[in-house]
Amino acid sequence: MRISKNLILYITFFQIIINISCQQYIPRGRVYHTATLIGTRIYFLGGLNNDSLLTNDFFYLDISKSFNKIEGPLPFVNVTLSGSIPKHYGATTSAFGKSKSSIFFFGGDIGALQLTIELAYTLDTTQSPLIWKNIAVSSNEVERRRLLSAVADNNNKIYLFGGGGRMGDIVYMHYNIMNIFDNATDSWTYTIDNTIIKREGHTATFLSDTGEIVYIGGCGDNGTLIDMTIVFRCNNTISGTWQKWETKNPPEQRCQHTAALTTDNRIIVFGGIDSLELPVENYYVVLNTKTLEWYHGNESITGAPYRGHTATFYNNYMFVAFGQGITQQASNDILIYEIKDGANFAEVDYYNIPVDNTPFNYDLIMGITTFSIIVLGFIGLVIFMYIKQKKKKPAKGEKPKKYVMTKP
Repeated sequence: MRISKNLILYITFFQIIINISCQQYIPRGRVYHTATLIGTRIYFLGGLNNDSLLTNDFFYLDISKSFNKIEGPLPFVNVTLSGSIPKHYGATTSAFGKSKSSIFFFGGDIGALQLTIELAYTLDTTQSPLIWKNIAVSSNEVERRRLLSAVADNNNKIYLFGGGGRMGDIVYMHYNIMNIFDNATDSWTYTIDNTIIKREGHTATFLSDTGEIVYIGGCGDNGTLIDMTIVFRCNNTISGTWQKWETKNPPEQRCQHTAALTTDNRIIVFGGIDSLELPVENYYVVLNTKTLEWYHGNESITGAPYRGHTATFYNNYMFVAFGQGITQQASNDILIYEIKDGANFAEVDYYNIPVDNTPFNYDLIMGITTFSIIVLGFIGLVIFMYIKQKKKKPAKGEKPKKYVMTKP
């Protein structure tokens, strides 16, 4: 009887352990976090939660397989780290390195915008264990800022432009500095173009085929919004110069929006706030970088975040993660949009990886099948002959049997 009770206790204990270990990780709602696409994983880091507390939790959304939000929880995975970075919000990240497998992290508000310690980090997602590597930065090289942008060029140099920070204890200021970090030499350089308006809450998009960085929107001193008619294009990766693009059919000005680049070099701008810090009327607009024409989405977007969110494009889907909507609460959801041509899009509950439509080579398949059958048959024959031969041999220490012929 006692044995039965102990057995029941052990079974119950192991069931609890299994249930705990198999629970799906569900992140808390947040705003002003970062999102970095590495392969088929979108890594999320930090941000402010609904209690206005700084966070530094690190996790990813697995988009290597199809999934449906209605059928179950999203495939989030919590990441175990050896060490961590400071709790923060308003930082910026970028993928860089071999096969874009590393994450560059910079800035953010950690409760003291003046501090330059613990300012920049890198993480190689191919290493085990995962470790954030601190990059030494002196105060006369780079200032801590928030709501800025970071992109990596084709040579793995990181470009940091704009942002807001503090000069002393009181004055909050915007920047028009371009800081450049060379990962190969661990060195910093910077440029300043005073014709470019100081700003924060803008976006930066790197065009790999031309080596240009496109900067859109943002707000400057006294909350002044940057004109969306003019898009600034930086040739820093080539000649270190700035140029202006005059666009057609521009949308309303905005700040704290996101930008995602499609495979055909359209830039999708999502969300943003106006000068009164209210959501812009048209959440979804698209810039064609070839024709410099803006396309405006016609469908209404309800319940989507308009600031403090992130947007990641992959495989003709855009994942708009977390952020703040009209409820003023930090969302813990990810909205999925299926991206089509122009400014056509549709919100969906699913994500489907592409189907391989390559036609089967039936002759090749039949050849492989026939060859496999022959090989397996030969192996079977060898095994059969071995067993038969073994049965004929006498056991160790046993004399062979003698057969005596008798007359009939």
